[in-house]
Amino acid sequence: MAYQPNQLARSMATGRSKTIGVIVADIENLYFARAIRAITDTASAHGFMVILATSDEDIALERDAVRVLLAKRVDGLIISPTSSSEVDHLISASERDCPVVLLDRRVPVLRADTFAVDNFGAAYEAVKSLIGQGHRNVALVSNAPDHGEQRHLISSVRERVDGYRAALHDTEIPVSSDFIVFGGWDPQRLALHVRALCMSANRPTAFLATDSSVALVLLAVLKDMNLSIPDEVSLICFDDPDWTAATTPALTVISQPIRDLAAAATEHLIARLKGEASGPGSEMLLPATLISRASVSVAPQPQIYAPKGRKIWT
Repeated sequence: MAYQPNQLARSMATGRSKTIGVIVADIENLYFARAIRAITDTASAHGFMVILATSDEDIALERDAVRVLLAKRVDGLIISPTSSSEVDHLISASERDCPVVLLDRRVPVLRADTFAVDNFGAAYEAVKSLIGQGHRNVALVSNAPDHGEQRHLISSVRERVDGYRAALHDTEIPVSSDFIVFGGWDPQRLALHVRALCMSANRPTAFLATDSSVALVLLAVLKDMNLSIPDEVSLICFDDPDWTAATTPALTVISQPIRDLAAAATEHLIARLKGEASGPGSEMLLPATLISRASVSVAPQPQIYAPKGRKIWT
């Protein structure tokens, strides 16, 4: 019979379990699925196993996941935190000699190694590109809940909102709160908000979706309302799943290097565990890439309606 080493006994003897705990927001989201694949491949190459948990963007579930992973004696944690402010459980993990690495999302109050995308710069560039096509009514749409204060948003969404606002401000276009839409993780609620916005007298001529699931909601609403992309409405979304290039029209996207970030985060965590990296937390911020396809065009000309309902283009 082949000898099977007792992992618990080994971890008690060596102080290491050769396991890494990973907590992401949604394992069904292709963005995080790609991250998980990069983490597991990198960890395996160094002889580490991965224990995976999901938070579903719920801080209580995230706390429970951290508690369970610590009980399983993981050597370190890689996490995409649900909150930028409620992080006492992550601080506690760090104090228990369990290094914490943040992936995709930043937490200013936590001195942890962080690997994220330049969300501000990516949103800024995308909105400026829309403005360059003549769009002034640009809306930002997100799944995230609106707690009334922007500081409570997860960092990636908050930074995208900041980049959106800055691009409008720098081109002297007023920022309208009506054009910043949050769905509260509820696609039906998000669709209702988008529909109401598209029915307003001053509807957007362009949308920036903060992720591809939001883009799917936008596509469904715009199709149902017979609003043509890109003739009547332009659309850019964060994330680059395969379907965005296969749909008609192909979507202009902001491609994020999540595989590179996840692999780098794992390499850095393992380096810390081996004593090859030390000191305060560092930050790696990688740029995203705007990939132009067919969902963006010049802003439509305003219409004047003649008495008999005949459209006159100005």
